[in-house]
Formats: sequence, C-alpha cells, structure tokens
Amino acid sequence: MRRLAASCMAFCAGCLLAGLSVSAQDSFKVKLLITFSSYKDRPKHAQIWFYEHDGVGQGKIVGSIETVNNRQDSRPSVSLDGKWCVFASELENETSKIFVYDREAKKLIDHPEMNKTPNALLAPTIDGKASLIAFQAWDRPGASSRWDVLFYDPAARKMLNKPEFNATNFDERMPCLSADGRWLAYVTNARGGVGLTDIRLFDRTEKKTVLISEANSPGLDTAPSLSGDGRLLAFASDRPGGAGGLDVYVFDRAEKKFVSLPSVNSIANENSPRLSADGRWLVFVSERFKGEGERDVFLYDLTTKRMVPTPGLNSKREDLDPCVIVLP
Repeated sequence: MRRLAASCMAFCAGCLLAGLSVSAQDSFKVKLLITFSSYKDRPKHAQIWFYEHDGVGQGKIVGSIETVNNRQDSRPSVSLDGKWCVFASELENETSKIFVYDREAKKLIDHPEMNKTPNALLAPTIDGKASLIAFQAWDRPGASSRWDVLFYDPAARKMLNKPEFNATNFDERMPCLSADGRWLAYVTNARGGVGLTDIRLFDRTEKKTVLISEANSPGLDTAPSLSGDGRLLAFASDRPGGAGGLDVYVFDRAEKKFVSLPSVNSIANENSPRLSADGRWLVFVSERFKGEGERDVFLYDLTTKRMVPTPGLNSKREDLDPCVIVLP
C-alpha cells in the first residue's frame, strides 16, 4: 500500500510539473513577425515575405508583397505595429527606388517625392511609429555626388534637410533607425575612423554624431541594427578573432562591452543582423552548411542564448535581409 501510495503521489506530482512546464512554455510565447527577401518562388528576382513565429519553435508564412516580372525587392523594414513595410525595389534595367507597403490594405502607397532622382536609392529603414524613413542615395540632386543617408517624412510626403553627418567626399550607407526614432546607425568610410569602414551613430535629439570607437575594428564593420532605445548595436564584421569570414556582433553601449552570442557564428559568413525593439530577438543571415539553402535566415533569443527553430521560413534557394518585430 505504501508503495502504491508513493507511486500515485509521484505520478500526480509528475502530472503537476508537466502542466507547469507546458504553462511556463506557453507564457514565453510571443508573436514575432519576421520580414525577409527570398528567391523561393522566383529564382532570378527576390520577393518580400512575411513570417509569424511564436518565439518558441513554431511559425508559418503569412503572406508576401505582390510583385511583377523582373522586379527585385530587398531590404524590408517594418513599423512596430506591423502595418507599414518599406523596401528597396529595382525593375530590370532601371535604377532602384524605395517603396512603401500597407500590410492591412495590401497595397503599395505612392511617395513620388522620395523617389525624385535619376539615381539609385537603397537600404530603407523606418522608425517604430512610421513617422520617419531613412535611406541611402547615390548622387541625388541636392546631396553629394557619392552615397548619402537622407530622411523622408511619410506623413508630410516631403524630404527633410540633408543630415549634417554626411561627408562630401566619402560614403554614408546602410542606415538603420532605432524604433524610438532618436538614433540612426550608419556605415561610413570617412576619415577619423578605426578601420576600412566604421559604424557611427547620429543622435537626432542632440544633433550630434557618436563615433563608438570601442565597437569598431581595423577591418570591415557593416550592416548595423539598433534596439528600440539605441542601447544595443548589432552589426557584421570581418575582424580578427571571429569564427570565420563575416561574423555577427552585438555591442551594449551602456555597458561598453560585447554581448555573448554562443552558437550564432560559424566558419561560414554571418551577415545582415537585425534586432527587435525590445533587444531580445536577433535575426541574421548565415551561409552555414546546415541551412536549407545557400543563405538562410536564423532566429536567436538573446535572453535564453539559444537558436530558435523556424520551420517553414527558409527555402532551398536564398533567403536574405531579415528584420524582426514583436507584434502588439
């Protein structure tokens, strides 16, 4: 009888713990939206796709942006409510432009003033409230004859004054806004840096440039991304001491140190990191051998320090340019 009672108690305790385990796991679930560019259905021209994920291990494709033949869509950036998506688009034999997509209405919204240039526009980024768009422009009228980062107000439908951090004889590229709109990270080869290209920040509130020399290296530092308040900076670098090729790094500006990222980097190239506004989720592109295709999108949880499965996201072809938000 004692053995039977003990077994029953153990069984009940096990059931209780199992129930708590499931409940605890459910409590960690969120609703992530990963937006990315992919060749999955179009082997010659990439298209923008949307993928929802629970933050634990389940996800699914929930739509895409309709496109036309011979149009290449890339580098999506999404507002915090998930409604607005900006991306670069290039029709074959034409220069690239910046498009704005309304996910609720499922249609492109025309912004002709933003695209009023005969030359290329690339790498758009939008703040959390969809009140500001930044992008890189080549030889745009009113700017320099090289790459500059420019600002556009989508509500007023007008370009803003050229930011003062642009250097006349150097390049400013790959902008990324923090969700609060205060901080802009960008890549430059201007003088006074640490390496071949450096990442700098521009404080839109204080109207000043921040060099963050602690984060840069003598090599190539590129593809920056910011957490919502600008505290965390993610980027790719080929600096010495990495796992191989380009690696992904996250730098904590408040602590002035790098964040540990076990299992993120491999002997292959890792690139295009993007942080969620809360600083917990990191998406990036890797060419590692265990992926579905030549390049794949991976999801990493900075809180638990683990890679998170993303079933149904990647294809046998290339998947690129991810961004991630936590949906309300």
